[in-house]
Amino acid sequence: MEIREHAILYALLCKEIFLHMEKEEAEKQIREITVAYGMKRGRRMAGNSTKKDINDFFINGEWKGKEGENISVLSFEKDRTISIVSRCAWYDTWKNYDLLEYGTYYCRYIDQSICEGYDSDFDLKVSEALGYGDEKCVFEWSEAANENVIKNTAKKHILPFDFHCRELYDCAYEMLPEDKRDEILKEVRSQLSSLCNGASF
Repeated sequence: MEIREHAILYALLCKEIFLHMEKEEAEKQIREITVAYGMKRGRRMAGNSTKKDINDFFINGEWKGKEGENISVLSFEKDRTISIVSRCAWYDTWKNYDLLEYGTYYCRYIDQSICEGYDSDFDLKVSEALGYGDEKCVFEWSEAANENVIKNTAKKHILPFDFHCRELYDCAYEMLPEDKRDEILKEVRSQLSSLCNGASF
């Protein structure tokens, strides 16, 4: 699996939750699942860190996309670090499969949740996002990263998207109400397999 499957899986989960719950309940459930998933990732990144600062945060990122499917520029300033993303494979996938209205919940919660799980002294502000209709995503961390460290240190803890998809699915399984869980996940698995050449869990 790759980013495409991960993006589709997330959006299908959101879509099915909305089909099985009232809007307010559905949005609460989506938030809880997304935050739990992001917190797990952040805690694992912190566990792989030595100093648990902003440099370690970037170095211990857990995913890597294919060349060209994500385009971003990282700016290193005196008291902050800024990433401007002009292309995002998640966003492109949601648009291509007409799932953007569901995918935007990922934009809303995931990055702050990862930072919260990482539990360091810096904060993250997301002022713009492609998923919100902006021309780019803008991420601003309230701590200055070291450009030399970031550019010259290879990521050591990349995890395959099979893992990320499984972890997302497991978070949904653990948090969905039992009376709706099986029906929701059965439909998600069916649609994922249909859209992604037999992809399954």
